[in-house]
Amino acid sequence: MSDNQSGSSRRRFLQGTGVAAVSASLAGCSGNGGGEETDTDESTATPTEESTPTEVDESADVPTGGKFNFGMGTAPKGINVLATSSAYSGVITDQIYELGTSTDPVNFEVHPNVFTDWDFEELDETGDNDQPNVRIRFNVRTDGLTWNDGEEFTAEDVVWSYNYLMDQEPGGFISVIAPIMSVELSDSSDWDCEMILNKPIGTYASSQLALPILPKHKWEGVDDFNTYQPYENGGPVGLGPGVVTRYEPDTSIEISYAEREGEYNLSDLEWRSEVPGIRSGGPFVDAIRISVYSSTSALTQAFFEGDIDSMYSGIRTSRIEDVQDAEGKELIDGFDTGYGHYSFNLRRTPLDDTTFRQVLGFAFDDIYWTDRLQRGYAQEGDFIMPPGYAAVRPETGTDQELLSGASTQAFHFRQSSPGVADVENIRSFLTDGKVISGEGGTYIGQEYPGSLTGVNAGQTEAKHDYSFGSVESEVLQESDQNPDQEIRVNGQTITDLNDGPITMYVYPAADSPQTAKMVENFIAALQSIGIPINRQVMSFNTMLGKVYGEEDFDIFPMGWVNLSPFATSTLYSLFHSDNADDHSVVDTGEEENTSTLLNNPMAYGVFEDAGADDLISEARSTMETEQRNDIARQAVERIYLDFPTMVTSYDVTKWPVNTADWAGFVGNIPGPGSTYLATQFLQVHQTE
Repeated sequence: MSDNQSGSSRRRFLQGTGVAAVSASLAGCSGNGGGEETDTDESTATPTEESTPTEVDESADVPTGGKFNFGMGTAPKGINVLATSSAYSGVITDQIYELGTSTDPVNFEVHPNVFTDWDFEELDETGDNDQPNVRIRFNVRTDGLTWNDGEEFTAEDVVWSYNYLMDQEPGGFISVIAPIMSVELSDSSDWDCEMILNKPIGTYASSQLALPILPKHKWEGVDDFNTYQPYENGGPVGLGPGVVTRYEPDTSIEISYAEREGEYNLSDLEWRSEVPGIRSGGPFVDAIRISVYSSTSALTQAFFEGDIDSMYSGIRTSRIEDVQDAEGKELIDGFDTGYGHYSFNLRRTPLDDTTFRQVLGFAFDDIYWTDRLQRGYAQEGDFIMPPGYAAVRPETGTDQELLSGASTQAFHFRQSSPGVADVENIRSFLTDGKVISGEGGTYIGQEYPGSLTGVNAGQTEAKHDYSFGSVESEVLQESDQNPDQEIRVNGQTITDLNDGPITMYVYPAADSPQTAKMVENFIAALQSIGIPINRQVMSFNTMLGKVYGEEDFDIFPMGWVNLSPFATSTLYSLFHSDNADDHSVVDTGEEENTSTLLNNPMAYGVFEDAGADDLISEARSTMETEQRNDIARQAVERIYLDFPTMVTSYDVTKWPVNTADWAGFVGNIPGPGSTYLATQFLQVHQTE
């Protein structure tokens, strides 16, 4: 899938542990701060030995035929690929439409697909942004490939498709389309087409070359893409392996491979057999039948009763052991495509200070969250790139182990005894004005060897003067923690400074019980230090509006999924100041605040002492892969040290499947039952 599809248009908010994903127009967030819920480019990440899928025997005969029954707990929001960003719609449209390039889910390398090869050159001309224009030339595969209705496919179709997208500007693809100045047939005898970009884009091969290709003979007369109903017009028609033969979105959808007309050779491309765990030549089944259920409980029950062979995303943690005990059913292991987090409003004192934000990390009991509440089905969090995306994590190229290296543990829970925050030493960290800035040292009894990439935090010392005195705030006087002192910020209590205590948003316990328990534990630890903080319960949708619409919050728990394994689009969308309201006061005396829901509610990058804008922008415009990854790793670690968000955990994904009747599933990849379902549908086959 394209960088755009698996990134900005397919990222999702998750509400909480065990609560279904909610599609959103934002770049995609989850509301769990971690839990069981379970963009791309030419990165050269190499998985560790333990995480590499098992090699397949290409010479072995694979049974063909049969219908694979798949379940979803949410209905698709249409199958017009330009008008919907629903992940559930993507389960269908990913089988119909093809992209110019393809990214494998194991090494995250960009491979030929509809386009056979490509190259770029920077031009002397510059655009309005004073950056050099870039010419991208590429060739189009036409032999062995037709539209799924049997019509001939040509390079002219590609040029028409791109120009239609540029004219229509569908919202889900606008960020990828915007830099494209033109696409036309090439005058060069060596190339079929050429594209001009208005600036260098390092991930062009997985973004601008990975937009859905539309059939001119079906879309040519469509003046407004929003009004087009593909299924009512003999479609959807695409270059993919499937055709939609039934579309009753509230109950049942069927995608047939056997009834596809014309030729389809994209699954036979040589690179597929070179990727561990991937078999070329699929799909091996006749069809995929998708059943839509009214609830997660009904969906899960259908799986255990054998009505479906698998389901979207994963299984609730509480039912994992049931799958393990069930005959003929197994769990496919996978990696998280995002992370759970608590995030902080940098516009508010003392959350505007790195020293204070880092103390919040010291008070978060990682073991209680991952081992007890998540029952070991979550990994302790650190960087904003999950462990499956190793190429853009700071450990890459160092001697420190993934997830467990000392430099990834800088903000690990500091305890005086098991489960009890080290109050005295955490207070001393504050009063001494310390910052873990990237320089090595010992902080609250734990050695930190220094930055992995050589970057430093925006601050090297505290912004405010911290002290402790008598307990005056009502929230602390009534606290079960009975703190003996209360923090002062520049001589004032936080409640006096801000007309009240710090507030942490939390979901109703019935909606997200594990998150509610963790927030209770977190608040108790902070109160024991002497930090006045309380919680405010609100629904997920209300929280979305408060956080992403109004930026009216102190701390909130959520999570992200379907991030980019190449980092650049994720870094820009979630952490660049372009995507934040600064709430500065304008001449009218009103605060500057757009009505658009922006993905960086923390305002990270808006203020000089906390930001990675320069690194993010440099990574986005760097065309050489390894150099770009190196800069991205620096940006990721800068964000870690600045601590605008605390990554609480990464899910350990468990995807339930029926192995009595079906085989071929690919494990040890990110999102095996969601992000890379298209891969699974090409691989699955009958057991005999």
